[in-house]
Formats: sequence, structure tokens, C-alpha cells
Amino acid sequence: MIGRLIALALMALAATTTNARAQEGERAQMVVELFTSQGCTQCPRANRLLGMFAREDDVLALTFPVGIWDYLGWHDTYARPEYGDRQRAYSRSLRVRGRFTPQLVFNGARQISASDWDQARATYDAQRADGWPAAAPDLAISRLRNNRVRVTVGARSNAPQADVWLIAYDPGPLTVVVTGGANRNRSVAHYNLVKWIERLDGWNGRSAWYERPRCQPECAVIVQEPNGGRILAAAYTYREGRY
Repeated sequence: MIGRLIALALMALAATTTNARAQEGERAQMVVELFTSQGCTQCPRANRLLGMFAREDDVLALTFPVGIWDYLGWHDTYARPEYGDRQRAYSRSLRVRGRFTPQLVFNGARQISASDWDQARATYDAQRADGWPAAAPDLAISRLRNNRVRVTVGARSNAPQADVWLIAYDPGPLTVVVTGGANRNRSVAHYNLVKWIERLDGWNGRSAWYERPRCQPECAVIVQEPNGGRILAAAYTYREGRY
């Protein structure tokens, strides 16, 4: 009887440990952001490229839909004004004339059109080889009970001013059948679709932690220099067997 109780206790401990590990997020070594639109003829293919990046190890790949082609007859069903603001900030910081889709931004440091997969991959490889800046802080995200999320940012001396962003995303794929505009009668799939983005606070090199009551379906945290600057660190939660 005692042996059975011990075995049950060990099983319960193992289950608790496994669950605790599953709640811990992953530290990203690369952040890829795709600015896309359901009204852009080249964007469905670019969305698939983003999905390929999302499957790579230690990569946080995010889709930000923007509505710059809504005037062509189809209003993007996922576009939000704050996503357009983020793209504008990158246009200024990376000295891009105007906005376009499909656009990839790597670690807030490089950008390129996603229309040419070979060039996109080359830019991705070059940025990944550079790694994080020397000022990158220790960063962690974990899921708590009731979908709460906890973010911790470690201290770093001589760190630049930065913002801490919390992002909720749906791994997908989420598919929309477009019935108007340039992609009329096409099915457009989205991967790691951003649902909302929130600035938690500024960061000046001191350690900090935050809790928020929502993290659905998945969440990511990014420490980034202000106004579309370099990304210093990122971490994310995820589901096994996403797609």
C-alpha cells in the first residue's frame, strides 16, 4: 500500500514538473515581422514564407496585417491601426520611402520585400548571423493560471532606452476567403497572426517584471529601442504541433 502511495506521489510530481515546464516560454534568437494585406496579390505567398520562418527553432515570426490596399475593394479583416503605426515607425527608422506589402523586418534592424524568397532568406541568414546586440537583457515569459502571463526583464548596465512590448498572437493557420479586390475568390492563410500589441513600460537597464491577465492563444514579449528601433531581446509561448 505504501509503495503504491509513493508511486502515485512520484507520478503526480512528474506531472506537475512537466506542466510547469510547458508553461515556460522560449527565448527567441530572431524576430521576423511580416507586414501583409489581404488586398495584396503577392501577400498570400509571402504569408506562407512567414509560416516557414515560424517553424524554425528559436524564431519568433509574427504577422501584422495592414489596410493600405483597402481602397481597392476589400477591407482587410485583421488589419488594425496600431499595426500600421508600427510599420510607419520602421519606415522612418530604416529609411524606407513609404509603406509597401509584403514587407519583412528582421530584428528591427533590416527590412526587405517578401516577394523574392531567395533575397528574403539571404537577409534572414545575414541578420541571424549578427545575433542580438551586446546590450541584450535576460528576458523570460511564462504562462500562469487562468491565462495570466508573467514577464521578467533582467538588469543590464549601459543599456539603451527601450520599450517592453507584449503581443498576443494566434499560431493558425487562419484562412480568409477574399470576395473582393485584387485577391477576389482566393483563400488567404495567416500564420502567427498578431491579435493585439501593448506597450508594458519603458526599460532603462534595471530589472523589471510584469503580470497581465490575458495570454490567448499565445503571447510574446519584445524589448525594443523606441520608435521602430533595434530589437534587443524576445521570448514567446507556443503550442506543440502548431501546424
